[in-house]
Amino acid sequence: MKSRSPSRTPLRLLLASAVLLLAACGGGDGEAPPAAAGSPADTTGPVVTITDNVLGATATGDVLFSFGFNENVGTSFTVDDVVVSGGTKGAFTRINGTSATLVVVPTPNTTGTVGVSVGANTVQDASGNGNAVTTAQQAYDTVLLTQMSLPVSFNAVDIGYGLVGFGGAEASTIVTDPTDAANKVARVVRAAGAEVFAGTTITDTRGGVQRGFSPKIPFNTTDTRLSVRVWSPDAGIPVRLKVEDSTDPNKSVETEATVTTAAGWQTLTFNFATQVTGTAALNLSFNYNKATIFFDFGRSKATAVEKTYYFDDITFVPGTPGGGGGGGGGTGATTSINFEGTAPTFAGFGGAEDASVVTDPTDATNKVARVIKSASAELWAGTTISTAAGNSIPRIGFATGNTTITARVWSPVAGIPVRMKVENAADPTQSVETEATVTTASGWQTLSFNFANQAAGTAALNLSTTYTRLSVFFNFGTTGATTGARTYYIDDIVYPSI
Repeated sequence: MKSRSPSRTPLRLLLASAVLLLAACGGGDGEAPPAAAGSPADTTGPVVTITDNVLGATATGDVLFSFGFNENVGTSFTVDDVVVSGGTKGAFTRINGTSATLVVVPTPNTTGTVGVSVGANTVQDASGNGNAVTTAQQAYDTVLLTQMSLPVSFNAVDIGYGLVGFGGAEASTIVTDPTDAANKVARVVRAAGAEVFAGTTITDTRGGVQRGFSPKIPFNTTDTRLSVRVWSPDAGIPVRLKVEDSTDPNKSVETEATVTTAAGWQTLTFNFATQVTGTAALNLSFNYNKATIFFDFGRSKATAVEKTYYFDDITFVPGTPGGGGGGGGGTGATTSINFEGTAPTFAGFGGAEDASVVTDPTDATNKVARVIKSASAELWAGTTISTAAGNSIPRIGFATGNTTITARVWSPVAGIPVRMKVENAADPTQSVETEATVTTASGWQTLSFNFANQAAGTAALNLSTTYTRLSVFFNFGTTGATTGARTYYIDDIVYPSI
């Protein structure tokens, strides 16, 4: 009787298994499936279908492309058969002979389109027939976003601004400013028949999750205001602003302001220390980090016709009108220099002598002040703006907690300092100066000048001083020889009055 040696796997089977294993891992050349014995002649190539896992129009991360085949292609489809543009290849998985997936990683921190392509005759069926060219594309946006914080201007590219309308204001979107093509604003279309409470919530929508401001609105005993720049087709309508805790809508406070300018931009100030009758009072222990705006609040459904409104520049305003704690003065009133009525006078110096009232370059219905800083201007070139005799203005009502002047400015470049100086018109040695920085190029923005934070090397604010003169210095500290002549605009200078 012959003894048997242990069974051995034939070498050809080992080699075939190695090829299949390599193909399953996405490398090397795969093989078409074997043809079935006696099958009729097949002259039609496999059809490739490409889909992806992105539900919306734009991917915000990796894209999983799925490749389906209408017939078995064996292991002939490999990762090397896919050409990728706009990203890089990730994990490749062959599920079976009729399906596979490939993860494509879009280029980080950019927007664009990823594309995948399977070239002609790169995949074969059992009869050796090849496929036709098949491609697919997917838009992506992988810009790293930061959470929304005040002030909100809708211009930053790294923030996931979002608007959620309700009650007939669902048509709320971020659009180009109708008066300034370089600026982005929020547009609210209040529909015909809208509810009395139709409104729009300003939110951060990264990842489909609504988020509020971070950090929260820094309300305190002397700082209780927000300002919003608005555009309404009609004057005389109420605009309500509501702030709340994004995690608890029961913690909220509402207040209102009234539009006084028709078909033009204006800045409204909302004092949450004065809540709307019947609503909760401001509670400084609450985490107010979410805001909702209601145009023409209270308009009945029966009289509501379609109206379009715009808003921009949601800003925290330090200092409660009439702020307490001594220091005297504040009454809650403000004085505005807006160049619409009797023209103020200008006294330019150091190369900023060319100052005048002109038509707003972005809104033909509005008047603004234009200041040209010449190519030979000194670094301290500035312009004194006066509404009373002696190059003066009515006394500024600074008080404890109420030390800020706001102004809308337009600059051809961002990143420049704007200095503001106030002084005693009868004694220019009694003065205080502070600065704010332009962050918007070739577009209007509201700057806040807090005179409690004086510019380095200048005198501190003295609440007992009579400040009755105001001057503005664009790009303070830089000569005209450095930049060449530049044109700036200013409007809506708002300061506390006595």
